[in-house]
Amino acid sequence: MTIEIQPNIECENCIKCGTRPQVEQVKKYWMVKCLNKQCNNFIKDTFVNIDGWNRLNKSNAQITPNQSLKKTA
Repeated sequence: MTIEIQPNIECENCIKCGTRPQVEQVKKYWMVKCLNKQCNNFIKDTFVNIDGWNRLNKSNAQITPNQSLKKTA
């Protein structure tokens, strides 16, 4: 069963397809996930982790200049 996230809660859209995510409970975990099966974009935690979803789906254009970026090889 999926639950819609209320419009007044600040939640980023899926970075891959642009749809608003929904919440689903799977056993003892809560998943904030995109309903588009092709995206396979989700975050799973023991609580509804909208902050984690927002970090995962933030585009590079929204990063403030004070944030440091890690260099990867």
